[in-house]
Amino acid sequence: MRLVFALAGALALGAPALAIDTPNERLSLGDLTAVHVVVDDLSPAAEQQGVTRAALQAEVEDRLKRAGLIVLGAAAALKAAGRPTLHLRVELVPFGEPPRLWIYSVDLTLRQRTQLTRDRTVETYTITWGDTRQVGAVEPGGFGAVRERVRAKVEEFVRAWQTVNEFRQ
Repeated sequence: MRLVFALAGALALGAPALAIDTPNERLSLGDLTAVHVVVDDLSPAAEQQGVTRAALQAEVEDRLKRAGLIVLGAAAALKAAGRPTLHLRVELVPFGEPPRLWIYSVDLTLRQRTQLTRDRTVETYTITWGDTRQVGAVEPGGFGAVRERVRAKVEEFVRAWQTVNEFRQ
C-alpha cells in the first residue's frame, strides 16, 4: 500500500507535463541553430547517489553539439533571437528508510520568447516543445536507468529538431 502512495506521489511531482511534440509545435524548431541548456539543481540525496547536475549538463550539451546545435552560455543566450532554452528537470525521491526504491521524474522542454499575434507588444517566455514526462522507480544502485531516460528525452528533442531541419543531418 505504501508503494501505491509513493508512486501516486511521484506522479504528482511538479505540474503535469503534456506532450507537445506535434508537427505544429515542431515548426518552432525550424531554423533553430543554438540553445542554452539549463539543468535544475538535484536534491542532495540524488547527488550523493551519483546523479549530478554537472554530469547531466555535460551529457545533454555533448549530444546537442554532436547533432549540430550550438550550445550557448548564459550571456549569449540572453542576446540570442528568441532566447531558446532547453530545460531539464530531474526529480529523485527516496522511498523508505533506508530507501528501498527511488521514484524519479524526467522532464525536458524547450522554452522560447514569443509574441501575441493580436498585440505584438506583449512578449512572453513559453514552452514551444516538450514531450510527456517520464516517471518511474528504480532500486538503489539502479540510477543508470534515470540517466538513460534523460538520454532518451534528449534524443527525442534531437529527432524532432532534425525533422524540421533536415539539411543539418
